[in-house]
Amino acid sequence: MTKLSVEAKVGVFVIAGILVLAYMSMKVGTFKYGPDQGYTIHGYFDSAEGLVKGVPVQVAGVDVGRVKDIALEDGRAKITLEINHDVQIGKDVQAAIRTKGVLGDKYVELLLGAPDVARMQPGGTIRQTTSPTNIDTLLQQLQSIGQDMKQLTQSFSGAIGGEEGRESLRIIVENLRALSITLNETVQRNRDNIDNGLDNFALFSKDIRDMTQGNKEVLNDILSNLKDASGQLNEAMLAFGHITEKINRGEGTLGKLIQDEETAKNMEQTIVALQEITEKINRGEGTIGKLIQDEETVENINMTLSSVNEYLQKERSFQTFLDYRGEYLFDSGDLKSYLSLRIQPKEDKYYLLQVVDDPFGKTETTVTTTESGGVVTTQTNVETKKDELKFSAQIAKRYYDMGFRAGIFESTGGVAIDYYLLDDDLMLSIEAFDFGSDRDPHMKVRANYTPFRFFYVTAGYDDFLSDVDRESFFLGLGLHFSDQDLKTLLAGAPIPK
Repeated sequence: MTKLSVEAKVGVFVIAGILVLAYMSMKVGTFKYGPDQGYTIHGYFDSAEGLVKGVPVQVAGVDVGRVKDIALEDGRAKITLEINHDVQIGKDVQAAIRTKGVLGDKYVELLLGAPDVARMQPGGTIRQTTSPTNIDTLLQQLQSIGQDMKQLTQSFSGAIGGEEGRESLRIIVENLRALSITLNETVQRNRDNIDNGLDNFALFSKDIRDMTQGNKEVLNDILSNLKDASGQLNEAMLAFGHITEKINRGEGTLGKLIQDEETAKNMEQTIVALQEITEKINRGEGTIGKLIQDEETVENINMTLSSVNEYLQKERSFQTFLDYRGEYLFDSGDLKSYLSLRIQPKEDKYYLLQVVDDPFGKTETTVTTTESGGVVTTQTNVETKKDELKFSAQIAKRYYDMGFRAGIFESTGGVAIDYYLLDDDLMLSIEAFDFGSDRDPHMKVRANYTPFRFFYVTAGYDDFLSDVDRESFFLGLGLHFSDQDLKTLLAGAPIPK
């Protein structure tokens, strides 16, 4: 076997390397062997700065062609793109010159439009193009922004510079420090009150849960009654359907009135007669015609009706309401009752008269001073009368959803604020009264919710600032009737014989 010389081996290695380099140049570079493999389209750009021939044309980051030529035409850069034959481009395509990275090479990116647009033919022109950003323009804009920032910092420095500006900053910092100290002291002073409020709320939620668990049978009865009412409503609908079928068949008085031809003919004759009467009235014939057509008579009637309407509106706006409310005090286990009469002459104003049965009664303090042998003796006697009733007499004024009350609250002076929600079905109130020097004011918050017309539910916290251990959560029910409701009830009540 003949062995190759060293020179022959080197020659074979060099030839193989040249063949590999030629193959890589055809695959990676822009060199192509043989005729062009694509079709050309054109695009006009305001600037083609940094773009050179042979760079790729991409769609969604995939090479689909190359830049074949760059020329100047009518003051704009005309760029000829060679696109592969297997890539179809619509007429609504957009072209933009992009940069790979921050300082990379430029290339052309095509943004395809809708898939159902007609295809662009070879030699076509791209209508929408985007030129690359000019670095000099960008630097000029950055320089302008830098000058604006410099002017802003100079203005700020001038505002806070000097002795006056430093003094203003020092005052602001001291005020913030004093505010934070005040807030901290406020929280520390009221920590016990906050803890007591949270504890009371936890007890209240526990009481509500116990009441719900203890009344499961009542809730089940209510649901059962609702089910029975639904069944009765279904039976009523079926009965109404049967009545409609009878009417359609001409049965009964109403059915004959609708289905009978003679009855329909009589009704037609009646309508014709009414039409003739109406025409006579329109012509001013007869007493009614003269009454309607005479302008003076019409004017007098209108004035009379206006006066009657004003009187009826005033009469309708004046209403009277009777109300009873019972509140169960959880802490003492007692029931506190209210019987109220509300006289409302206007929609935004009313007077409230009230009798209160308070389980704590009425406390009277008597101070007796005696003198014996030059010695003055003072004796204080506190007497609580549990059987005595308390009275309230208040005047209230309402502005939109906010109401204000003032007067006598449970035999002492006081004020209150009411806020109405959900078309007046929900009322939130806070009351303050009994501003005596021997105890803290009596403060009370409550919420009334009216799910039905005559019935409402109340809940709240009574005397929550009490210094004699009378604060208590409460839950209760109430009934309220207007004067019209009472007339209806009394008119329908049976008279004993």
